[in-house]
This record gives sequence, structure tokens and C-alpha cells, in this order.
Amino acid sequence: MLSKKDFPILEFDDNKSAKINPSVIMSRNEDIPEHCVIAFFGDVIEKMLEDNRLKQIGVFITCTASFPIYETVYDGKKIGIVAGILGAAGSAGELEELIAMGFKKFIACGAAGVLQKNIQVGHLIIPYSAVRDEGLSYHYLEPSREVECDNEVVDVIEKQLKDENIPYIKAKTWTTDAFYRETEDKVKLRVSEGCVTVEMEAAALFAVSKFRGVKLGQILFGGDDLSGAEWDSRKWNSRDAIRQSLVELSMKVCLSL
Repeated sequence: MLSKKDFPILEFDDNKSAKINPSVIMSRNEDIPEHCVIAFFGDVIEKMLEDNRLKQIGVFITCTASFPIYETVYDGKKIGIVAGILGAAGSAGELEELIAMGFKKFIACGAAGVLQKNIQVGHLIIPYSAVRDEGLSYHYLEPSREVECDNEVVDVIEKQLKDENIPYIKAKTWTTDAFYRETEDKVKLRVSEGCVTVEMEAAALFAVSKFRGVKLGQILFGGDDLSGAEWDSRKWNSRDAIRQSLVELSMKVCLSL
């Protein structure tokens, strides 16, 4: 029996079997490749679809929208690709079903707000740890301030970027559920503990991957700027070439896992 804590979010249960298990929703497919990219760029996936690069092999269904799961070929090898879902809960549910399908190695790629003005739009960040300022991860791991990314995966990402002479920062990220509650004092606090980016999924993805025993890493690019007195969008969502290149890079890294 679980004991009651001061706050419900601290009542962690390590039982791997839940009332609803992902395998009930998503059947295992023996033909599934073991590698998969979760791309938080729907427009890049749409372009790949228009270019006839994708074959649908499944679908992640929610009550408001469905997200096709695709297979493509990169450098002669099959790899899965799916649009990421904004926020910890949705992205974790999607990852759970991808694992249930049979995928075992993942790279997630997306944009993040930067907490340091000197990080240019498009500069790559490899998060090695995420501050758990969301709720999802507490249902997968014991309460703690941070959750670390798989060190082996971080090393693989770093090696690929070094081999291609791509500048990057390896740093801590801040995962939050509430992007309208990123206050000035909260930003200062996160910066003081070493965070250089803020996003909504990393802690959840790291936690689920640890709980389920799969490989997962993330590559972020610097997007909007939260370091100043006022928010600066920096037109991050109009950088088509950056997003396309990051997805291609993520497929290459993923296949190296």
C-alpha cells in the first residue's frame, strides 16, 4: 500500500503494471525498425510527406487529434518518424505507445526558449539533465529535482556534432508545464541552477525512457529569448532550413545509437 504524502505528486508507485497499459492500446509490430525520431516540427514532416519520403505504419490517437506514425529510409536504413506533441503528458503518452509498438531507440528534436541572450537562433543544445518543473515525470521516477539524460546517448550526439564541426552547447534544461508562468524570478532561479533553455517535454521523455528501459536523447535549437526584460520571439518558428536540417541530423544520430 502507498502511504499518503503531504502532496499527491510525491506518492510514487514503481509498479510497472497500471490499470491501462500501453500494450493494450498499441499492438507490437515485429516489422518496426528499432530507431525513431520524434520531431516537434509538423511542417517538416508535412514536407517529407509531400516529397513521398514517408510510409504510414501506425497512428497515435488522442481525443482531439490523431498523429500518424511514419517510416522513412535514411542512408539506406529504415527509421520511424512522428510529430511530437506539445507538453509533458502528451509527449509521454506518445512515447509509451511508440515503445509498445516496438521502437527502442529515440532522438527527440525541437526548439526551446533560451535563458541566455548570447545563444543565437538555431544554435544547438544537448540537454544532459532537465529540471522537473512538470508533473508527468513524478509518476515514472522517485521525486528529485532533476532527471538526467542517458549518458551514452549524450555521448553519441556529441560525437556526431563534433565529427561534423557543428557548434553546440551541452547544458541543463528547464521543463515546465506552464509557459505562461515563466516569471522573471522563476527564470532567474533556473539560470542560477545552470539551466540555459526552457521547454515542455525533456524531463518527461527522460523519465519515461528510464522507466521503460529504452534509449532516448534530445537535440534542441535555440528559439525565442526569455533572458531579457521582455520576451523576444526572434521569429524562431520561421526558420524552415534550421528545422529541416535538425530533423535530418536527428535521423543520422538516431541510427548511430
